[in-house]
Amino acid sequence: MGRSIQERPSLSPSSFAHKLSQRTYQMEPGRITRYQTDANGERIHVVEREVAFGIGSGNHAVTYVHRTAQGRLMEMPVSWYATLKGYAMSPGFDSPDHMDFRREISESCLFCHSATLAPAPIDCHRCHGNTAAHLAKPGKGTILNPARLTPQRQREVCFQCHLETDSRGIADSLRKPGRAAFSFQPGEPLADYKLLFDRAEKGERFEINHTGYRLLQSQCFLQSKGAMTCTTCHDPHSAEVRANSCQQCHAKPHRPGDCAACHMPKRVPSDAIHTLMSDHKIERKPKFTNPKTEIHVPYRGAVIDYYTKADPVSLEMVNLREPRPDVYQRMLKQDPDNVPVLVALGNSFLRTKLPQLAVPYLKKALAIDPKNTDALNYLGVAHAVQDHIEEALAVLKQAVSGNPDHSLSWMNLGNAHEALGDSAAAKAAYRAALRLQPDLKEAQRRLSALP
Repeated sequence: MGRSIQERPSLSPSSFAHKLSQRTYQMEPGRITRYQTDANGERIHVVEREVAFGIGSGNHAVTYVHRTAQGRLMEMPVSWYATLKGYAMSPGFDSPDHMDFRREISESCLFCHSATLAPAPIDCHRCHGNTAAHLAKPGKGTILNPARLTPQRQREVCFQCHLETDSRGIADSLRKPGRAAFSFQPGEPLADYKLLFDRAEKGERFEINHTGYRLLQSQCFLQSKGAMTCTTCHDPHSAEVRANSCQQCHAKPHRPGDCAACHMPKRVPSDAIHTLMSDHKIERKPKFTNPKTEIHVPYRGAVIDYYTKADPVSLEMVNLREPRPDVYQRMLKQDPDNVPVLVALGNSFLRTKLPQLAVPYLKKALAIDPKNTDALNYLGVAHAVQDHIEEALAVLKQAVSGNPDHSLSWMNLGNAHEALGDSAAAKAAYRAALRLQPDLKEAQRRLSALP
């Protein structure tokens, strides 16, 4: 975990053409440049971003992170992969309409790769709790020893990051009301920190962060009646596999050698097809699949709670497939200052054509988080559809000022300028949107229609 994030990672000079999105990425030490070419072979839609951090140890991959002038952390669309010894699109970006440089890294994402909101490698505190007393007076009793916890609490020290059910299609977890992203303390029940969810129609799936999820399905774990932990097989400090760990239960292996090679084979995860990970669903005869040939579509079925027991409102919220303001309002009764829920409620009122009801919730979200890009955009739209164009313009100017890399903010700002008859300003906004997102067809259409 000490290599979970690295500052200013080295990039070897290289160029990578992504055919699906018709964009070329050029890697150089410290930066990545994206461009397209026009009919004359000239570069257009050029975007250059400095690389501030690399996420990942490099054993499997390194995904690069850009830090904007406003302090936002943005995932970059190109990653380095050990299996390729080179570059390819980052997980989730290999599509014609990918997020390019626009995917912001949330606190929840950062939690499993960094010690703090200011990116820094994960250190001792993540497993041992507050280390201040131990550093002041080293010795037994001044720090948490996870080995003294119950097996379930031991596993949950690892499961705080390594128990993900689904990386695409559903919200696999929700933090409990009042819990901040970095508030989990080793030794507390994981259910006090967050709720976990899974597809009702599970099927056979293998993803890059399925270590804990697959282990819980393993007969080795089930037959242990809850006694098996991650450190049964792994050294907690090096993550290396303990010698003869299988023989703790299987006294006479049927064949000498590496048990994991046959019973925990390395597989290609469906959400990161350029990596190889050990499948922790330990099986006598593993079933192999080829994620490169599978058809992956977003899951739209029912969601159920998993491992933790969800309350009815949380379960109803993660199952939403249409705008339901009443569900978000019930959630706000539990957690009235939850900014994502306030923003989602505002958007829900917009989608149900009640913009006047969206405004107070979006303003409350902005009172708590003044730079929230989604809240600013939804508020701008709410003003605009009520013909309060000047108010919309002021809000959308705040949006592009606070997040100039957000193409939708420029698009909405162009709409506001166009509604006020300022064609020159509208064109400039649409061009800014297209530079950031060349496949934004509405911006293309509006720009071509202006005189």
